[in-house]
Amino acid sequence: MSQTFYRQHLCDCTGAMAQVGSSLRSRFRGCLLGALAGDCLGCPYESGTLLPKGVTLMENVVEFFQSFDSKRGASKLTFTDDTAMARSVAESLIHCKGKYNARDMARRFSEEYAREPGRGYGANVIDILPALGDPNTEDIYAPAKTQFDGSGSYGNGGAMRIAPVGLCSSENLERVIEIARESSKLTHANKLGYNGAVLQACAVHSALHSDPVTFDTTSFLDGLLRVMDRVEGTDDLYAGKLREMKKMLASDPSTEDVAKKLGNEIAAHRSVPAAVYSVLRCLRPVQGIPTDNRLERTLIYAISLDGDTDTIASMAGAIAGALYGREEVPEAWLEALEATADALRQADQLFDIMQGEGGRGDQK
Repeated sequence: MSQTFYRQHLCDCTGAMAQVGSSLRSRFRGCLLGALAGDCLGCPYESGTLLPKGVTLMENVVEFFQSFDSKRGASKLTFTDDTAMARSVAESLIHCKGKYNARDMARRFSEEYAREPGRGYGANVIDILPALGDPNTEDIYAPAKTQFDGSGSYGNGGAMRIAPVGLCSSENLERVIEIARESSKLTHANKLGYNGAVLQACAVHSALHSDPVTFDTTSFLDGLLRVMDRVEGTDDLYAGKLREMKKMLASDPSTEDVAKKLGNEIAAHRSVPAAVYSVLRCLRPVQGIPTDNRLERTLIYAISLDGDTDTIASMAGAIAGALYGREEVPEAWLEALEATADALRQADQLFDIMQGEGGRGDQK
């Protein structure tokens, strides 16, 4: 993609970049805190929740969110493999000064799993993580290519961890796309898996550089459509979902219908679109979610889609946090969630690297 394409995309999605610059550090913080919050808050609902008679899932989630002010000092809500792997992506980008180094990132995935294997990793990815940390692995992308009889995984594990990549370049969308695709291929060799990560990274990047006051949903979706039309070629799966979103935003279907149309599953193409839609739907009030906080509204809505709640909420939280910034993160969450200080540190380090970025190549 040319830089002309990038500038056209950015112009359509952002409005006035100058108005965004002063709050950009806050957007970095909001992105990583939003992703962490979605993971921690969505995790209790992932395996299905036994609801009291007559109580809907959304009502239960709202009550859960409203409980935080009275639970300060309680044990922390812990993160899952979603955040564990996203932290490894961020640390690799920080260590490599914003460059993508496949071996460094792969090694960090392996070491993080070895250090804390109980974070809820998928059964398939753990089969290849040891090889990613083995210095004798000649082709670092080869282990992922062997999975599922050679077709590779199309799960959402690449997309769930990709938020730091969406933050890593201020003026080069091509670079965001390339790093998202290549870093996802370390574990997800199927095009549905890595294209889902591309969509998620570009959604984060576009939200980061958008003005939340003048944000235009149609322009945002059109920008993502241009990216996915080029990335997918004739496949049109993700692009088709983005087109469907335009109709859904006009008709406002129930959360049950959203889950049927866009998905709530572990497959990337059945979860990433749901995360994007959750953000866009929650730009305006949602019946049954009594909060004016748009980030909180987004996470409640995403979790209410049921299914893979932690991952969909984490992806939605990353996009919404990049749009709204740190100010939209409730203080009670900082008390209730594990590892918020780490998320803030990584966000600040990534911001400092991005602010100082010059011409650079990526290391394979």
